[in-house]
Amino acid sequence: MFTRTAALRRVQRVAVRGFSTSNVAYESSVRAGVLLQRDPIVTQPAGKFEEATDRYFDWLQFISADRFPRDFFFKKGSTAESKWMDQEDIRAGEWFFDAASKPIVKSVKRVIHEDDMIEKSETSKPIAINSRETEADATGNEQSLERKLDRTLYLVVKGAQGEWTLPQGKVNDEELLHEAARRNLKEMCGGKMSVWMVGNGPVGHSKSGEASTFYIKGHILAGQAKANEELASEFKWITREEVEKTVSAEYWLAVKDMLSTI
Repeated sequence: MFTRTAALRRVQRVAVRGFSTSNVAYESSVRAGVLLQRDPIVTQPAGKFEEATDRYFDWLQFISADRFPRDFFFKKGSTAESKWMDQEDIRAGEWFFDAASKPIVKSVKRVIHEDDMIEKSETSKPIAINSRETEADATGNEQSLERKLDRTLYLVVKGAQGEWTLPQGKVNDEELLHEAARRNLKEMCGGKMSVWMVGNGPVGHSKSGEASTFYIKGHILAGQAKANEELASEFKWITREEVEKTVSAEYWLAVKDMLSTI
């Protein structure tokens, strides 16, 4: 396994050999790739634990609130008192106790009173919550960045041999890994992406035969990929689970630890 320092030294040896043996063809076995990702745009859907926690804090807020002085405002046994108590039951919701006699919220119903309603003007519009499912999700467009908004997407390309991998290519003479990675990404997927590289050191590597590919992590900030047909016939923005189904089993074992589970 190559370290970053060893890889840089090997590139330097390749450069020296190129100067000393100009008549001999030599190709480095070190390659550079990019682990390019689009971060989640929206938060993950609330799970059962988050929903239960939210209900529990609703209950805590309810029991800690100052009690309304009913006896001061209503005559005992009056119709007004009965009506208020009915509304209070609705606001309180339904409660039950577990075996340890700890109160747990079963459901909470909130009542909006007429006094709390805001008058609608002619220019006011109702608030509409956008769906988590986009048009790209509905149509199954895996080349769109507007899909799987709550997941991390990774750029994979289909090479000349028909294999799906992360964008990658050779390292030229006197070229450092991060320089080669950025150049390979531009040559393979076009220059219309604004990309931020996290650092100059690799986050992982894969091996194919005698060649070792080292990956530099990057984030796409704007733009879109455009496959260079000479180097890559297709590209996809897919999740970790989709990467596993797309690439070969051997390649998946090499890159899976670099991919986020979110």
